[in-house]
Amino acid sequence: MSEPDLYRRLGAAPPGGRKEVYEAVYDELYGEREKSAAPLWPPKPRRQRRISLYKEIIGRGHARILELGCGIGDLTYSLAGHAETVIGTDVSARAVEWARKRRRLWESRETLPGAVEFLQMDAVRLNFPDEFFNCVVSTSMIEHLYPDDVRPHLREAWRVLKPGGRYLVWCPNRLGAHRDRHVHFSMFSYRELIKEMERVGFRRFRSPLFAGPPLVSARFKVFLEGLLSTLRLRVLWSHLGVRNILLVATK
Repeated sequence: MSEPDLYRRLGAAPPGGRKEVYEAVYDELYGEREKSAAPLWPPKPRRQRRISLYKEIIGRGHARILELGCGIGDLTYSLAGHAETVIGTDVSARAVEWARKRRRLWESRETLPGAVEFLQMDAVRLNFPDEFFNCVVSTSMIEHLYPDDVRPHLREAWRVLKPGGRYLVWCPNRLGAHRDRHVHFSMFSYRELIKEMERVGFRRFRSPLFAGPPLVSARFKVFLEGLLSTLRLRVLWSHLGVRNILLVATK
């Protein structure tokens, strides 16, 4: 079955059976991608630059970091030196199995100084205790959730964070130019995502000034996306770091 057909299956999933459909569809997607896995190692330069940016923002010295929607584990492994334990979760059992098998690739490249674990888990129902993680990360994940699953997911991310812990979210900006909207069920602007996160208790929203550090108040990105939308200056969205959202929220 083609990728568009698989995503149509996701779109038609009934609320009660959504988890099972997600697992089946993403298992099939990762099964197809694994057949041509060679190009995925090492990560492409663009992906490496993003991983470096996430690492710089997250910083070192944490006890536990959680990555939601970890896929095949590039970011999870890359964060091994930033916490005593890094856990990657994904709804797809096939993705989790693949991520575990890739350990030898990372160990051939560098020593993994912290414990790295992979677990199959739905991002809407996290099987972790309250206040368990110092940092939660999701990249290219939240836009694939159904709209009515977004707030339950954000509540779970807030719940498993320690007080003062941070949730780093990367996702496409609804106001930006994106060709793959057909596979995105939930898209937000900076303003909209901040409001959603405030509703579950997050505060102090920060974002890179433009495409990279330093971090500043996310109000600046809200101002930029509004200004660029009004002026219709599409060419500047990527240069100013607002085509996609990179938001760091504090519990």
